[in-house]
Amino acid sequence: MTIDIHALDMSIRGNRLANRNDARRLLRDLFQPLVPAFSPGRAQVKLGLDAAHFDRKAAWFEGFARPLWGLAPLHAGGGDFEFWSLFRDGISSGVDPDDPEYWQLTTDHNQRSVEMAALGFALALAPDMLWQPLPQKTREQLATWLGHIQSVAMADNNWRFFPVMAGLGLQRVGVAIDEAVRDAHLRRIDEFYRRDGWYMDGPGGFIDHYNGFALQFYGLIYARHAASSDPERATLYRERARDFAQSFQHWFAEDGAALAIGRSLTYRFAMAGFWAALAYAGVEALPWGRIRGLWARHMRWWLERPMLDAAGHLSVGYGWPNYLMSEEYNSPGSPYWAFKAFLPLALPEDHPFWTASEEDAPPLDRPVLVPGASMLIQRDRGDVIALPAAPVRLDMRNSTDKYGKFAYSSRFGLCVEADRWIRHGSVGDNILAVSDDGIDFQARRAITSSRLGDDWLETRWSSTAGVAVVTLQAFVRGWELRLHDVDSEKPLMLIETGHCVPTRLGTRGRLRAELAEAPSQGARGTAILLDDGHRSAIVDLGSARFASATDAAPNTNILFPHAAAPCLAGPLASGRHLLITAVRAVKGAPDGPWDGLPTVEEVIALAGDADWEVERVEAIVRSPAASDLRTTHVPAVS
Repeated sequence: MTIDIHALDMSIRGNRLANRNDARRLLRDLFQPLVPAFSPGRAQVKLGLDAAHFDRKAAWFEGFARPLWGLAPLHAGGGDFEFWSLFRDGISSGVDPDDPEYWQLTTDHNQRSVEMAALGFALALAPDMLWQPLPQKTREQLATWLGHIQSVAMADNNWRFFPVMAGLGLQRVGVAIDEAVRDAHLRRIDEFYRRDGWYMDGPGGFIDHYNGFALQFYGLIYARHAASSDPERATLYRERARDFAQSFQHWFAEDGAALAIGRSLTYRFAMAGFWAALAYAGVEALPWGRIRGLWARHMRWWLERPMLDAAGHLSVGYGWPNYLMSEEYNSPGSPYWAFKAFLPLALPEDHPFWTASEEDAPPLDRPVLVPGASMLIQRDRGDVIALPAAPVRLDMRNSTDKYGKFAYSSRFGLCVEADRWIRHGSVGDNILAVSDDGIDFQARRAITSSRLGDDWLETRWSSTAGVAVVTLQAFVRGWELRLHDVDSEKPLMLIETGHCVPTRLGTRGRLRAELAEAPSQGARGTAILLDDGHRSAIVDLGSARFASATDAAPNTNILFPHAAAPCLAGPLASGRHLLITAVRAVKGAPDGPWDGLPTVEEVIALAGDADWEVERVEAIVRSPAASDLRTTHVPAVS
C-alpha cells in the first residue's frame, strides 16, 4: 500500500481529540505506517536496523504486539479496523514451532514476556478477532505458547504484572491458568507499594513515570477484569489509583507537558495511560472533566512534537528522534507502548470520560510535597518543576541523569551525559559536578539518605571518594533554593548548573579556559534570555564562584537538539564549605530575570526549618560577594 506521509502527518498534527471519533482516527493514522513493515508471515514488524539488548526476533515481535494496547480497545468499543487479518496471520505463524517466523518460547527475564502481556490483553478484549477465527490447532499452540509465561522468572519489578495480563487473556478464551503463580506475582507487587498510591519499580526504591502507565495501569485493568473473581484485590487497586491521582495530576503542566523523570521516556504519551486506565476501570478519582482534560492536553502536546520519522513511525527519542537518550532495551518498536493511552476507546460514547467537557487542573499556588515519590513539586507560570529525593538508578544508560538531578522541568526537559563533556567545555543541566583533577567531573549519583520536610527536602550523597555532600532544597516563590554542605578531603573544582534553554551560544572550549584561570571573583549570577521568551538563571548567594552561560553538548537534551545552561564554577579548598545557590527557568515572564531572588532572611529561615546550623548559614549568606548579575540575550534555536 502507498502512504502519503505528508497528508498523514497533517492529519495527526491537526487532530484536536475533541471526541471519541477523533481519538479513533488518531490511532488508525498512527498505525497505518506500520502496515508495510509486516513480514511475509505477518508475525514480525520490522521497523529499522537498530538493536536492543535482546535478539532480533524479540524486537520484531515487540513491533507486532505493542500496537495491540490501542487496537484491542478500539475493537472493544465498536471501532472499525481493517487489518485484523494481519494479526491473525501473525499469530498463526508466531506460535507454530515449524514456522520460520516462530516467536520462540519465552525464558527467564526474556523480552518476549513483556510483549506477551499485550497479546494476553488483546485476547481479553478482542477474542472474536484474535481467537475464535483461528483453527483449533493454532488455538492450542497459542494457549501453550502464551501459557509458558507462567513457568519462567520475571524481572523483579513491574514485569511481575506481565504473567497477570497474559493470564487475563487466557482465562477470557477459556484456558485455565496457574492461579497460584499469578497470586505470587501480585503479592510481590504489593511489596513494592510505598504510600499515597506510589509504588517503587522493584526493590531499589526507584520512582518515575512508570508508576502511572505500568504499575497503576496494569492494576486498574486487573481491577476491571477481576472485579468478581478477586474483589478484594480489585478494590485495593482502585483505592490506590484514587490516591495516586491526587498527586500525579501535579506532574502535568497547563499546556499538557509532563515531567520527564526516570527511564523509558521514549514511550512518550503512554503517560496519558493512567488517566485512560482510570476511565477503563470506572474510577472517578478526580472529576471526569479534569481526567479528560489531563488526558487530552497531554496527547495534544505530543502531537505538536516531531516524534515521527520519515516513514511515519514513532521514533526512539523524546521531544525529537534521539537514540542518545534511550535505554539499551529500546528497539525501533518500543515507542508503540504509547498506544496504552488509547484504552478509553474501549468505552462507549456515552461514558462520562467522553461526554465530560475538559477541565483545567486547579491552580497550584504553593509547593506540594509528594512523600510517596520523595518529591517536592511546584508549578511556575503553568510549568511544572520537581525536586527529587528518591534513590538514583546506576544500572542503565544515562540513568543517573534521569533520576539524580536536583530538578526536573516539564518545559526544559533534561540532558543526558550532563557531566561527561565538561572536560571539553560543555555542561548539562541541574547538577553539581566535582573534580579533583580539573578534567573528569562527577555529578550526584547514589543518594545515601534523605529527609522530607513540609516544604523542603534534604539529600546526602557523594559522587567521588573523599567528598560528602548534604543538599537542602526548597522553593522560594519562583526560585529554587539550594544549600550544599560540601566536606572534602582534597581540593576540588566544582561546576553547578541551572536549567537548559533551546539555544546555541558557541561556547565550546570557553568553559575550559575559564576553569584553567579559576578566577576567585566574577559575576555572581548569569541569565540566558531568549528572544522567544525562554529564560534561565543561576545565582551564587554566598561564595565566590564565577558565573557563565555555556552550551550543552549537542543532542544531549531530550527536548532541544541545541541547548545551553547558566552555570557557576570555581575552586574549593579541602575542608568543609557551604554553597548557596538560587535557580529559576521560565518562559514568557514579564518581570526581570533577577526579580524575586530569595532574601537573606528567607535563606536563614529555610536553614532553621531543616535544623541546619543557622549561624553558619547566616555568616555565609551575609558575607560580601560580587554583585554582578549578567544577562546574555540570544535567539532561540528550534
